Order: sequence, then C-alpha cells, then structure tokens
Amino acid sequence: MGAKFLITLYLSKVYVTGEYRDYTMIVTFITLAIYFLGLDFYSFSIRDILIKKVNKAQKVITTLVVYLFIYLIFILLAYLLFYKVDYLIKYQYYIIGIAITEHLSQEIYRLLIAFEKVLLANIILAFRTIGWTAYVVLNTYLNKEVSLQTLLFVWFLFNTFTILVVMTYALIKNFKELKTVTIDFLWIKQGVSIAGVYFLGTILLKSIEYINRFILDYYVDDLYVNIYNFYATIALLVSIYINTIVISFELPTLISAVNTKKIIPIYNAFNKSIKRQLFIIIPLLSLAILPVLFWQKKPVYTQYLLVFYIILVGVSLMNYSLVYHYKLYILHKDYKILKTLIYSGVSSLLIALILIRFFGIYGAAVSFVISGILLTFFRKRMADNYKIT
Repeated sequence: MGAKFLITLYLSKVYVTGEYRDYTMIVTFITLAIYFLGLDFYSFSIRDILIKKVNKAQKVITTLVVYLFIYLIFILLAYLLFYKVDYLIKYQYYIIGIAITEHLSQEIYRLLIAFEKVLLANIILAFRTIGWTAYVVLNTYLNKEVSLQTLLFVWFLFNTFTILVVMTYALIKNFKELKTVTIDFLWIKQGVSIAGVYFLGTILLKSIEYINRFILDYYVDDLYVNIYNFYATIALLVSIYINTIVISFELPTLISAVNTKKIIPIYNAFNKSIKRQLFIIIPLLSLAILPVLFWQKKPVYTQYLLVFYIILVGVSLMNYSLVYHYKLYILHKDYKILKTLIYSGVSSLLIALILIRFFGIYGAAVSFVISGILLTFFRKRMADNYKIT
C-alpha cells in the first residue's frame, strides 16, 4: 500500500501534466481490465475449493485453463480496439502484458491465501509491488529519467518474475499430483453460470468506483482529471488496506465456517475488524495528505484538497458496506448481491452524469459519496433479510 501511495504522489510531481494523465488513465484501465479478465470466476472457484475440499489440484488447473482462454480473447480485442484511444495504442504491448500478469498475480495471491499460505502470499505481493515502484523512484532520485514506457516495462518484468517463482514452487511441490490432473469441463460450466452473476455485479461495482474518472475526462481539462485521479487513487488505498489486512486473512475462515456453530462469532469478529481498521486507516490518510501536498509544491492541487476528503468519505462507506456484502456472499445469496449492485450502479451512473456535467471535479467527488451511501443502503437492506445460523 505504501509503495502505491509513494508512486502515485511521486509521479504527480515529476511527470508533466500529459504524461501523468496517461499514467493515471492507464492504471485505471488496467484495474478495470483485471475484472474482465477474471470474469469473477474466483468467486465460484475459491468458495468451492474451501467448502468442498476435494480435487483441489484439478480445480486449480481447470481455473488456469479458463483464464488462458480469456487472455487469448483479451489480446485479440486489444489489437482490434486499442487504436481508438491514444494512451492505449501508444503503450499497447505493455498494457496487455501488465493487465494479464496483474490478473494472474492476483489470482495466485487468492489461491495462496485460500491454501493458508498467507505469509508467502504477502511476501510475493510486497516484492512485486515495491520492486517496480522502488526502481522508478530510485532512478528519478538519481536524476535518471524514467519514461512512462520504461516504467511500464519494469512493472511487467516484476510481475512476470514473481509469477514464474510461484509456479515453479507449486510445480516442484505438487508434481506427482499434477501429473494425473484432467480438465473438469462440467465444473467450468457450473462455475461460469455462477461467476457470471458475480461478474455482472463486479462490473457494476467498479463502474461506481471508476466511471467518474472517465466522465470527468470527457468534460474537463487534463489538469482537473489529474487532480481527481491523484486524490481518488490515494483515497482508494483504503480499499487496498482493508483487503490486505482484513479480507485476505479472515474471509477464507469465514467461508469455511458457514453452517457450523463457529460462524456467528467469526462473522461478528469480521464485522468488528473492518470497522476497527477503517478507524485506523482513515485518520492516517487524512493526515498524511497534508505533508504530501507541501512536498509536492503544486498549489493548484492544494486548492482542491476538499475533493480528497469528499472522496475519502465515499471510499469509507463502500468498505464499511463489505460487512453486508460478505454476509450475502457466504450465504450464497448471489442474485441478491447482483440486485443490490444493479440498484446502486444504475443510480450512481445517472447521478455522476448530471453532477459532473454541471459541477466538474466537485460534482465527481460528491457523486462518489452518494454512490457510497446508496451502496451501503442497498447492501444493508438486503442483508438484513437473512440471518447467519
């Protein structure tokens, strides 16, 4: 989280307006592409692996085959469509490579967590993230220019290296078991039908989180897009923190405890943990932004500091609502989850289009908060209809 925080503020200082705009929009595109690449298949596969606890190796290999097929489609679509967007066509090979390796790295991380290899998962995550960001910061500190193209190449390199390390480790440790594995097409069919519901929900959720950036990019100058993206990226570190500190550690236990006597105390602890960590990270980021702006020496960014605090409220609400989301998730209320996201997603899009059109950067921030309020309201209302027993 610290590495992503550092690279965001550092590049906002050293890159010119156009180059920083390209960087933030590329990062946003890659973030969204990851969800399309996964089709949310993990929502089915991880839950199935943790609950049924049989044929784990077969399920992992089958999942990888699904992803390889999706990657091929993504590469084809990228070649057909990237030429329509300037910052995508300029760096298309790097963007394709990073999107695929980021997604695969994310799925490997989830599997390691599911198999209770939490320390290994987070060591690899730290090396992958800190590695390329440290390279960029160190070289610019030494007055060596790091172009956006070089940055993307190094990012791709660290992703690829860590994937190869984990796969080599897994192959050596499970070689005998993997030799007898076959592809389970019936499991894929079952998974796609369930994951499809989550995928549609995820697209709606990510549209709530990111669509403001693209709408804003349409209506205002690059400078204001940069300011909004800068503050939004830092505020979304709350989500990274909650996922790393709470979700990655506690969700596997929560899933495994469903339909047991342990589920109520485990769910209550999960609820308290999310709230407690929000009370830690929100004040930290609220204070950390002030010395960052002083160091940055860009008065126009400081002028719009209120935008950051408004976005931070929205992010906090969205993360708080995860308590209700995961209650529905462990109870297999998949269509209810989708329903909440349809309600909040469509409402948020309409509100964003209106507010950004008339109020620009402040409209984008306020519409984000309204999205957080709606998401929390609909998730809580739906989750309150069910009891964990």
